[in-house]
Amino acid sequence: MEVLPAAREALAAVDTDPSAPVKLVVTGGVGTGKSTVLSELRASFRSAGRHVVTHPEAAGAAVVVVDDADLLDDAELDRLTALVAAPDAAVVIAAQPLAHRPALRRLVTALERENPAITLAPLAPAEIGRVAASVLGMPAGPELVRVLASATGGLPFLLTPALSAVSDGAAAVRQAARFALIERLRRVDEGLLDTLLVTSLSTGLGPDDVAAALRMSPEAALAAVDRARAAALVEPSHPQPFLRTVHDCIAQIAGAARHHDIEVSVLHSQLELSTLTAELALRMAEHGLRDDRLATALTGFAAGTRGHPARAARLYRAAADAGATALSGQLADALALTGDCATAGRLCDDLLTSQDHGERAAAVRIAASIAMHDGGAAQAADLFRWLGPTTDAVVTAAWTIAALAAGDAAAARATADERPSGPPTSVARAARSVTEGLVMTLDQPYPVAVARLSQSLSAEGADGGVLPDTSAALVTLAALHSGDPVRARSVIGRAVHNDGQPDRADAIFVTQRHRLLLGWAHMQDGHLSAAAAAAPAGDLATLHRRDALWAAALHTGVARRAGDSGAMQKHWYSAMEVLAESSTDVFALLPLGELWIAAARMRQVDRLQHAIDGAFALLAELGDPVLWAVPLHWAGVHAGILANAPDAVAPHGQALTAAAPGSSFAKALAVAGRTWLRVLANQVDVADVTVAARGLALHGHTWDATRLAGQAALQTTDQRVSQAMLQLARDLKHAATSPEADLVASVPERDETSSRTFAQRGAAHLSNREREVAELLLQGMPYREIGAQLFISAKTVEHHVARIRRRLGAESRSEMLSMLRAHLAPSAGS
Repeated sequence: MEVLPAAREALAAVDTDPSAPVKLVVTGGVGTGKSTVLSELRASFRSAGRHVVTHPEAAGAAVVVVDDADLLDDAELDRLTALVAAPDAAVVIAAQPLAHRPALRRLVTALERENPAITLAPLAPAEIGRVAASVLGMPAGPELVRVLASATGGLPFLLTPALSAVSDGAAAVRQAARFALIERLRRVDEGLLDTLLVTSLSTGLGPDDVAAALRMSPEAALAAVDRARAAALVEPSHPQPFLRTVHDCIAQIAGAARHHDIEVSVLHSQLELSTLTAELALRMAEHGLRDDRLATALTGFAAGTRGHPARAARLYRAAADAGATALSGQLADALALTGDCATAGRLCDDLLTSQDHGERAAAVRIAASIAMHDGGAAQAADLFRWLGPTTDAVVTAAWTIAALAAGDAAAARATADERPSGPPTSVARAARSVTEGLVMTLDQPYPVAVARLSQSLSAEGADGGVLPDTSAALVTLAALHSGDPVRARSVIGRAVHNDGQPDRADAIFVTQRHRLLLGWAHMQDGHLSAAAAAAPAGDLATLHRRDALWAAALHTGVARRAGDSGAMQKHWYSAMEVLAESSTDVFALLPLGELWIAAARMRQVDRLQHAIDGAFALLAELGDPVLWAVPLHWAGVHAGILANAPDAVAPHGQALTAAAPGSSFAKALAVAGRTWLRVLANQVDVADVTVAARGLALHGHTWDATRLAGQAALQTTDQRVSQAMLQLARDLKHAATSPEADLVASVPERDETSSRTFAQRGAAHLSNREREVAELLLQGMPYREIGAQLFISAKTVEHHVARIRRRLGAESRSEMLSMLRAHLAPSAGS
C-alpha cells in the first residue's frame, strides 16, 4: 500500500534535508500505515548515508527510528525522551495514541514541540476510491467504494487484500477483508482481545463497564480500554457493517464459550448498574444470547417504544429470541403497524387457539384489522362473532368498526351496550368514543355523532394497538359523507402532518390511508394536482387492497375531472380488479361511488352493478343511515345523468329529498340534482343554479359546483345568463381553500434549452389565462371543451388562441402547436 497523504509532508521534509536533526511522531490505530511511513523514512535516511538504529544510542550521528513505541517499557521511553532534548539528535517514532501511559505521553509531547504529530486515520471514501483506482488501474465506481468502505472501515492494511478480490465480487471482497482482520487480531493478547470484545458490543461502554464485566481492577480496566481505543478498531465513525465484522471476528477468535460468558457477564453487570441500553440488549440478543433477564429487559424496552412500530417489532423479536414467552400479541401488533401484515397474520392464527381469552381477543383485533386493511370487512366481522362478548374497550371499538363496515347493525349496537371492565385510561376513553360515535352515525344527526366520535382524537397515536381504522380516518369519513369539508381537511390534515413526525414514521399501516383521505378531500374541492400527489403512482400490487382501491378510485376521479378519458379508463379497470377481490364495505362507499360515475361515462355500469347492489343492500341492513347513504345516492344521480337515464336518477333523487329534513348536505345535493336535470333540459335559472352551486361548494363539492355552473353556461342561449354562470364558476373555483403545501404536486422544471429557443423565436411571456388555454389546446381539446374546463365561452377561447399565435409569430396553426409543445409540454403533461 502506498504512503498516505498525511505522511507525505514528513517524507518531503526528510528528502529535502536528510542530514537535519528530524524529530517526529507518527500516531494511528491498528493498520493505518505507521510502519509503511517509518519504512520510507528509514530508506530516505539510509540513502543519505545516515546510520539508522531502532533504539537509543550514544552515537550522535545515528538516527533513532522506533516503530511500535507504545510497546517499550517506561525506562526505554524515558531514554528516548531525554534523547529528544539533544539539539543534534534525530528521533522518529510511531505509536498508537495511548492517552493513559504517562511515559509515552511525555515522549510524544517532547516530539510535538519540535514538529506537529503525523496522525494517520482510516481513509475517507474519496481516498479509498483514489487508492482503488491506482491499484486496479481504472476508476472505482461508487458501489465499489461503498463495499470497500463497509468491508475495511477505510483501514489501509485491509484494503490491499480486499482489492485483490475485487474481480470475484462484493462477497469475496468482504471475505478477504475479514480473513485479513482475523489474521491481525490473532496477534492480540488475551486481555486486549476480551476488552475489544466488550467495547465492540457498544461504543458507550467505558472502563468501569469493562472492569465490572471482566472482573478487573479499575486501574487495569482503564489501561485495557485505553489500549482498545488506541487500536481504533471500534471507533463510532466506522461504518456499522465494519463494526459488526470486528465483533464477529473477535468472537470467532475468542470462541463460542468465552464469547457467551463475557456477554452474560456484561448483561448482568449492566443490569446491576441499571445502565443497560436497548441497543446493547439488542446486540446481545441478536448474537444468540438466551437469558431470562435479557428477555425481560427487551420486553420492557419494547413496551416503552411508543410510535416506533418497526423498532418495537425488532425489540419484541429479540425478546422472543432471548427466551421470552407470550409476546406474540405485542409482536403482531407492531408488525401490523409496520405493514408486515403477512407475518402478523401468521402470529395471530397461532394465538386464536390460545386458552387465554385476553390473548384470543388481541389476536382477533389484530387479525380483523389486517382483514379490513386487505379489503375483507366480512372476514373481520366473522372473527369478532367467533370471539363473542368482550369487555376490553379497545377490542370492542375494533368490533364496532368491523360490524359497521360489514353492515351488522345489531352487533354494532350491542358493542355500545357493553361496559368496559378496565380503568378509564385515555386509550380506553378514546376507544369508547369510537364505539359510541360510530353507533350514533346510524340514527343520530351528524353534529351529534361526529362530536362524540371526535373525542377519540385526543388519544390518537397512543399505544392502544392496531385497529381496523384510525380515529382520524373515521372522523374524516363521517365528515366527507356529511358534506363537512372544513372538519374533514382539518382532522386528516393534522393526521398527515403527525404521520410525518419522526415518532410516527414507521406506522405504514395508517400513513397511506391518511394521505389518500386527504387527497380525496382535495379532489372533491377541485384541487386535482394535490389530489393526484396524494395517491401512490406505482404498482397497486404493492399496496394492501383497501389502499389500492382508494388509490385507483382517486386516480380515476382525478382523471375524470381533468377530462383525461384514457387515464380514467386505465385506473378504472385497475380499481375493478381490486374491487373484485374485496368485500362490500360501508367505509369504501366513496370510492365505489366514484367508480360508478366513471362506469356510467364509459357505459360499463353492468360490470359494477353487483357491487352497487351489494352496497345498497348493506346500507339497508344498517337501516339506511342518512350519514353513510347520501354520497352513494349522489353518485347514482350523476351516473343516471351521464347515462341519460331519468328513470335511474329518480330513486336516488327521491332518497336525497327524503333525507333532506335531517341533513343539510342531503338537501343541498337534492337541490343540485333537480337543478342539474333542469339545466340539461335547457331550463337555466340563474337564481336556482347559483343556490345549487353554492350549496355544493359549501359542502366540499366545489368541483361539482363549478361543473354545474359551467354546464348551465353552455346550455343557455342567453349571452348574459351564460356570462353570469361562467362568472359564478370562476368565483367558486377561486374561493376554494388552497390545499396543504405538502401535497401540492411539484411542477417539473422546464428545459432551459427549449425556453431559450422559444425566446429566440420572438415569443413573449403568455398570460396565465393564455397558458391555461395553450396547455389544454396541446391536449387536443376543442374550443368548446376548453371553454367548459376554464368556464369561458368557446368564442373567448378562439380569441385567446389568436393572441397566442400573434405573440409567437407563428405562421400556421401547426407551427404554433409545435412551438407551444416545445415550451409547454412539461407543464401540460404534469
